Amino acid sequence: MQITDNKKILLIINPIAGKLSTKSNRFKVANLFIQNGYEVDLRTTKAKGHATKLVMDHALENDIVVCSGGDGTLNEVISGVMQLGVSIPVGYIPSGTTNDFATSLNLSNRVETAAQAIMMEQKKTLDIGCFNDKRFFNYIASFGAFTGSSYSTPQSHKNVIGHLAYILEGVKDIPSIHPYHVKVEANGEVYEDEYIFGAVSNSFSIGGIVKLDALNVDLNDGLLELILIKRPKTPMDLHKIILFLSKKDYNNDMIVFLKTAEAKFTMKEPTSWTIDGEYEPGGTSAKIKIIPNAITLLV
Repeated sequence: MQITDNKKILLIINPIAGKLSTKSNRFKVANLFIQNGYEVDLRTTKAKGHATKLVMDHALENDIVVCSGGDGTLNEVISGVMQLGVSIPVGYIPSGTTNDFATSLNLSNRVETAAQAIMMEQKKTLDIGCFNDKRFFNYIASFGAFTGSSYSTPQSHKNVIGHLAYILEGVKDIPSIHPYHVKVEANGEVYEDEYIFGAVSNSFSIGGIVKLDALNVDLNDGLLELILIKRPKTPMDLHKIILFLSKKDYNNDMIVFLKTAEAKFTMKEPTSWTIDGEYEPGGTSAKIKIIPNAITLLV
């Protein structure tokens, strides 16, 4: 690979995210960049939210920000870049459990391959979602069935059984699915019903459970995908939902699926959300919008 002109990388690693849980592996990925002429400022996260602080404290001293961890780590890094308000390229080495967003970006789950792709410095702009004008998300804001799987599954279980952990936790939700009475305003229309799941996303995969057709999703078209799954009242209703989950059948009266730049949610009861796999305490309303071409990714 061609040697760089001493570009500086802020390398942020989540030390509990599976593949880079040992110091030797962390230094190995740092050395991949050093051997190709980069100066590396290696930092490890110590708590939730720490990656955002590391970006805000050190990103301006570097040319590129690279993070290794799961989707939550990437969310924190991008949140830091968004709060800084600067256009600094971001690289992502997925080393978490499900890595939904990495799947949407077609990133390799091999650390070495992902690092080499970053060093090619091919840039892609990406839309970013904004939740209630204060929290950014890379790929998903959701509530209801399955969404708790990301934060309720213990990290130790994720590391041992990986993707299956999410599926097991999701299936456990089914007997006790709680419907939410929600009014959603989007594209000048109102959708009001009892829903067991709702999401606004910019991804092909949600929690490893809901898969969207790549032909229906564009990560930088200035639009988010809104999905609402109605409460099943009959076995046929449940069959239609399963059909959607397994066959991506959007022509389905149990599913609301549309593209929108903005959506407003009004709930009858306080409702918690999941933002890029992390718990977000909710209220009785939420406003979600897209920020087009907000981030430059090296992919």
